[in-house]
Amino acid sequence: MFVLIARRLLTVIPLLVVASFIVFLLVELFPGDACTVKLQKHATKEKLAACRSAHDLDGPFPARYGRFLVKAAQGDLGKSILQEKRVSDLILDKLPATIELSLVALTIAFLIGTWIGTRSALKPGSWIDAIGQIVSTAGVSIPVFWLAMMVMAQFAGKGAWFRLGGWDAATLGPDVAYATRFYLFESLFRLELDAFVMAIRSITLPALTLATIPLATITRMTRSSVLEEASKDYVTTARAKGLSEKRVINRHVRRNAMIPVVTITGLQLGVLLSGAVLTESVFSWPGLGRAMVAAADSRNYPVLMGCMLLFVCTFVLVNLIVDLLYLWIDPRIRTDAA
Repeated sequence: MFVLIARRLLTVIPLLVVASFIVFLLVELFPGDACTVKLQKHATKEKLAACRSAHDLDGPFPARYGRFLVKAAQGDLGKSILQEKRVSDLILDKLPATIELSLVALTIAFLIGTWIGTRSALKPGSWIDAIGQIVSTAGVSIPVFWLAMMVMAQFAGKGAWFRLGGWDAATLGPDVAYATRFYLFESLFRLELDAFVMAIRSITLPALTLATIPLATITRMTRSSVLEEASKDYVTTARAKGLSEKRVINRHVRRNAMIPVVTITGLQLGVLLSGAVLTESVFSWPGLGRAMVAAADSRNYPVLMGCMLLFVCTFVLVNLIVDLLYLWIDPRIRTDAA
């Protein structure tokens, strides 16, 4: 088991190196000049040269990439050109908001998607199956930015229970001394119920909007997987032995059907963490997606590169975790891999 884990960890390293090169190349091809944006009317040749030299924007591409790779391996992603602040510090400021939003959205999508998908598979042609088909089609068809605007217009007006904006300690819990920026999780852990309710009111609409795409994918995958497992011989044998239908479904069918569902759920987490750009921008959510849009707009290359690299690393690591979960869920995979 430990050998298999070590082998998978070793495959991640070259993949991350290749991903970092692609990210660096894409940012290199990005049009515009961050130093010109920063200096504006004071952009003389001398000041532009000094700015580019200070942020390692001049010199040959291979040398700059080599320096970037060495520093990135040490956790140094450079400094923001506009704020003159470490990129890693900026990312740490914004990352908790994106993590909480993505995890809440994925939890909603997983719970609802597996429930609807399982019921649709057990009762094909029923009303719940029709709902599942509608959810699957709508989730992949409706643009997220349009849905976000419609949700805001319908449920976040004056006097509505849901709130927009204000995702900060002073608004959510003015009397709470937060130790981290995970406002939702920390208020729940510390049983600060008023702050927790305020956080729920603020995060519900963007989380529901962000959950639509993984909800559709998880629903379809659960339905097809449960249908496939329910038709196998071992399920017929379990029923013939006199096991109750509930036990057959929960103990046998759902456990085996969850293997592809876990895979797709893990992939969706990576997509949510890296693809919350539109949702965060529309809802003015103070996360990494919105920070990346602002960095691209201002040509703040170190921040843009740091966010993109973090998204890539997250996606790769999530896939690694999914592989390891495979080994834990299905012993047959451990045997075959060994």
